[in-house]
Amino acid sequence: MGATTADLADRWYAVQFSVRRSIRYHQRRRAFYDRLDKISNMLSLILGSAAIYGVLQENAKNVALIASAFVTVVSSINLVVGSAQRGRDHTDFMRKYVDLEKFMLGDETEERLLKVSEQRLSIEAEEPPVLHVLNAICHNEMMRAEGFAKEDLPKIGFVQAQLAQLFDFCESSIQNPKPKSQPQTTP
Repeated sequence: MGATTADLADRWYAVQFSVRRSIRYHQRRRAFYDRLDKISNMLSLILGSAAIYGVLQENAKNVALIASAFVTVVSSINLVVGSAQRGRDHTDFMRKYVDLEKFMLGDETEERLLKVSEQRLSIEAEEPPVLHVLNAICHNEMMRAEGFAKEDLPKIGFVQAQLAQLFDFCESSIQNPKPKSQPQTTP
């Protein structure tokens, strides 16, 4: 049973949309871990300076103890989370998806789509578990970029959006609305 050209175009679009969404997802994850690493390093530097001040001043021993405790906690959290390494991992995933999108710039053929699907599955097998709320946020960004109306996008709550980088909060509440309009194209 042969697939029609329209069917191939639809499947091509769906895969390309998914690849682009994955690029956005990993860009957001990388940025999150980069910010976490920078904030941790900044706090360690500031609190370390406060600890040194506390040690050098006779009447500021409590400052030294509290600052030292905070440096230990912040550094431990950053070490356990491994924010710098995770940021690099997401950069690598993003690059793999960009390479995949570049490969999709060629002719739209069944063979090329099959290769893209195989490569995509290989990348997904290496990825850490997906944060579904963050993935839905990236999906909405892609739909807005393609001109879909706001009412056609899945609704994501304020709290969900704020916690999306940390964990999935009520991800089952995110539902796709029935499309009311087609993407708006600009000439």
